[in-house]
Amino acid sequence: MTRFLLAAFVAVLITACSGEERKINKAAADYGKADARTLIESAPSMTSLELEGYILGIRATEYDYIENGHKKAAELYIKGFEEYIKQNSDYLANIIF
Repeated sequence: MTRFLLAAFVAVLITACSGEERKINKAAADYGKADARTLIESAPSMTSLELEGYILGIRATEYDYIENGHKKAAELYIKGFEEYIKQNSDYLANIIF
């Protein structure tokens, strides 16, 4: 549920910041890191199916950025997510990547 609220917040942020691509890109990268941090904190109590669902949610967020015309933000979102996971959880990095 909190994941969807955060996604709604980002959607509002994107709309409010139209024309300010740099701010959107920064927010996207930070959002990717925040999603990675949430996953690391939640993963121990997740089932395999829940983990897969979370990863699908990550890809859905990436797609939302692209659909809203923010391809660079989508790339930075994924980069932020991947880098945070790789730096902070070898276990999840091995499973996901």
